[in-house]
Amino acid sequence: MIRRLIFLGPNRRGYSQHAYQKTLNLPDTNFPKRSDIKISIEKLIPQCCEQVYVKQMDTFIRRVWEYDNPLQRGNFVKKHLFTLHDGPPYANGDLHLGHALNKILKDIINRYQLSRGKYVFYKPGWDCHGLPIELKALKDIAESKLESTAPSTIRSLASRHAKKAIETQKKQFKQFGIMTNWDDYYTTMSSKYELKQLTVFREMFSAGIIRRKNKPVYWGAETKTALAEGELEYNENHKSLAAYVKFPLTSESNLRFLEKLPKATMVEFFVEREANQSISCLIWTTTPWTLVANRAICYNEKLTYSLIQLKDDNVIVAKDLIDSLQMLGPHKVLAEFPSTLLEDLEYTNPLLRDGIPRPLLKADYVTSATGTGLVHNAPGHGSDDYLTGLKNKLEIFSPVDNTGRYKLEDIPKHLHDILSENGVPMKVSDLQTSAVILKTLTDIGMLHYSHHYVHSYPYDWRSKKPVIVRATPQWFADLQDVKDLALSSMKEIKFYPERGRTRLTSFIESRNEWCISRQRFWGVPIPAFYKKNEPEVALMTKETIEHIIKVIEKKGINAWFSEDQSDMEEWLPPSLKYQSKSYVRGKDTMDVWFDSGTSWNIVKDFYEDTLKLTDLPEPLSDVYLEGSDQHRGWFQSSLLTKVACSGTPKPPYKQVLTHGFTLDECGIKMSKSIGNTISPSAIINGDKKLRIPALGVDGLRYLVAQADFTTDIVAGKTVFNHAADSLKKFRLTFRFLLGNLKEGAFNILPLSDLRPVDRYTISKLQKLLDRAEQDYRDFNFSKILAAVQYHMTNELSAFYFDMSKDCLYSDAKDSRRRQQVQTTLFHIYDTYRAIMMPILPIMVQESWNYFPQQYFKEMERPESASFWPWPSYDIPKEVMKTFSKNEMVILGAFKTQLKLLGENINSPAQTVVHLVTDSQELPFTTDELKDILQCSKLEVHLNTHIEDSQSPLELKNGSKITLSVKKSLLEKCPRCWNYNVEGKDDLCVRCEDVVRKIIQPRGQQSPNIILKRHH
Repeated sequence: MIRRLIFLGPNRRGYSQHAYQKTLNLPDTNFPKRSDIKISIEKLIPQCCEQVYVKQMDTFIRRVWEYDNPLQRGNFVKKHLFTLHDGPPYANGDLHLGHALNKILKDIINRYQLSRGKYVFYKPGWDCHGLPIELKALKDIAESKLESTAPSTIRSLASRHAKKAIETQKKQFKQFGIMTNWDDYYTTMSSKYELKQLTVFREMFSAGIIRRKNKPVYWGAETKTALAEGELEYNENHKSLAAYVKFPLTSESNLRFLEKLPKATMVEFFVEREANQSISCLIWTTTPWTLVANRAICYNEKLTYSLIQLKDDNVIVAKDLIDSLQMLGPHKVLAEFPSTLLEDLEYTNPLLRDGIPRPLLKADYVTSATGTGLVHNAPGHGSDDYLTGLKNKLEIFSPVDNTGRYKLEDIPKHLHDILSENGVPMKVSDLQTSAVILKTLTDIGMLHYSHHYVHSYPYDWRSKKPVIVRATPQWFADLQDVKDLALSSMKEIKFYPERGRTRLTSFIESRNEWCISRQRFWGVPIPAFYKKNEPEVALMTKETIEHIIKVIEKKGINAWFSEDQSDMEEWLPPSLKYQSKSYVRGKDTMDVWFDSGTSWNIVKDFYEDTLKLTDLPEPLSDVYLEGSDQHRGWFQSSLLTKVACSGTPKPPYKQVLTHGFTLDECGIKMSKSIGNTISPSAIINGDKKLRIPALGVDGLRYLVAQADFTTDIVAGKTVFNHAADSLKKFRLTFRFLLGNLKEGAFNILPLSDLRPVDRYTISKLQKLLDRAEQDYRDFNFSKILAAVQYHMTNELSAFYFDMSKDCLYSDAKDSRRRQQVQTTLFHIYDTYRAIMMPILPIMVQESWNYFPQQYFKEMERPESASFWPWPSYDIPKEVMKTFSKNEMVILGAFKTQLKLLGENINSPAQTVVHLVTDSQELPFTTDELKDILQCSKLEVHLNTHIEDSQSPLELKNGSKITLSVKKSLLEKCPRCWNYNVEGKDDLCVRCEDVVRKIIQPRGQQSPNIILKRHH
């Protein structure tokens, strides 16, 4: 008897292929096909970000306080807390793609740590002091009133700008899906932070590290302040006007030098140069403007020197550099001599007309790499010059003011008109100034040759203008001992990438002093007093600093900057109150790198004030993560201030991660001046003008995660389109999983009750989890995405999902096979949830909101997917090895034979497969093999010969099989579409049984589907 279920539709025309659609278990979920940006920002981000952070931190603090014993409390914290300290972005302007890159990378790390059972402390912060904000404040003041504006007014305006920028940036940061409490943040301008910073300064002063010196510093003429090395950018194409300049020996030195030469050389010299026997030192300089501050000429005692005849001049140069002077004209070597002949010689500087003899001095920094082997020394305008000057008691002289112009009162009167225009002194860094000086040198016979010279030169990274080096009284941190502690502490620090260690080491090794004073109002003050009548005399002791901190704590830091100095008695400690009329408060502020560099106190305060720990974890933070430029900035200043303050080689961080910069699609660094920047909001919301699709929050996060952040990151149309396609695949995968895991559909089965193919699939999930866990630990987020997407495409879409659809859609809802598949889908979802939550938290949280409650059974379902534990599956490794090998052998053979059948086959469902084996135990069931091959019928034969079968294939267990694939001669079942029925409208046995249960649950008959019997 053949059974047939026939659809009798309204038109009574017989069979329709959609007749049984309602009887199929088609995927059904309300999980959206596309993300909604409004829902993401208003609902999903709060749900999986701030609420998650606050809840986990409240739980952590509560658990900490369950321990009365401080030692137990400390041990719990060290074991269970993860801290990523936020390097504070500058509170100025809108956020750019670099901000998004930085914050999202930090968030991915934090979310992974939370998923692995850690509690996370992450307090966002802002760097608020410094020049850019102060300049904004000054723009609010009329130019005519600038000179008369009180510092307190400037500080008030600057504070207002910083607060406004913080609120703007905070709103934008929230859209990145960052897990933190945005109501609990730190700023470098808060009273508590400033007091902590002054405390660090006090500790460094007490250790003898802070000192005041009049020495050359990098100076920004545009910004009128001293600069630290970290505030410099080097322009490789800077153009200078260089010159070879002659300084004549004094008559006495000239004669003494000639007497020291060998007699044969002297005779030849007098014969050649009877008319002119004077000798000069030839120097080469790229800063002719410093010649007015010349105080010595330096040579290297290890070099051999020569006296050469150059045009009409007799000049001394290094022997090894003679060949490089060909451009100066023809020359003749008159004598070679050791450097000892230059000892005690003196010269004069005709430019100054003072006739003062000046010395030739030994200096190791003189080399034979460039120049002449003789170097003009201006102790007030160079670091090496300064050290040589100190050693030889030279005048530390710098006739340049804070605007970078000559101070006419400090230079000879005959140069006043030459070095000024209409009474205004010239700027020393202008090429025009160098040209004027060279003309003057030509007129007095000192210039031998001049030329343009392109070379690397330091620029102020804010004004983008060349800096000058000038001696001014400044406060310095002596790093001689500190850097040894810092370098020692770096042995235990891990760097990602490792090259960061070399970079940070080189910056620290090259620093001997750190100029920490700045001539600005918007900052934390240097706590120093100065004598009214002798402004260069400073008063600073440990006692005065401690007292100043107490007064600031009481009156606020703005009181320090008050122009009213009548309250000086209150600012001085009791032992010095009698001198209150002799001193005034200083105006210098601290370098902003000192500000942000002491931010490790934020973590320290959390341990001490919130957790009441006495034995603090060292290092304080697990991770610091910033751009690669911070090796010379925040990484360095944090390390230096921490070890300097503690006096021990204990760094503030365990691991240092660095990321590159954002580039456009042409590989050019994004810059507002070039106009190639892309804002994060343009990526989230889309931008029609830039042709950027709306990628949403997860799209922005995907762009960050998919790149190798240790190098520069390219953002452009190609990358955006790739991200859009990938996000679509993730969303479709979640929809498929959720659609087949409907409420009330099944119960989760134990792994032991699953088929080999299911356990094989789950073993692949475990492998994916293991790999993701390792890559998260190594911060290889791009590898995680690559592995998941490969798995999604090859293991799910092309294999397990494909082979499971027939079972999911056509089997009875409560069939065991279907529950086995659904159990596997549940574990696939859980695995993807765990791995992707740190990277795509919005999409994962949205899918979690649509996940059926029933699967949690008696367990409380957490509101956020972040709190569900990381899964783990105990699958024997042999299952994976055996199944993988066998499945690939059989599937490969099937696809090969399928191709041979030609174009008459539209799908594997039109085929019948005969499998012949010599073993009674295959690693698969017949149903599994049928699902894997997706054929309509599969028959297994034991040692039977079948025509058109392929050559035998050997499986992992040693058994041999052959396959024969043929086109099915049967008709297509109208419900499951397998070609396994004789009549055109017949249902297959499986479908008939399922439909029967559906249409006659209580013995009733459906109006549209009736059962007929045919003999």
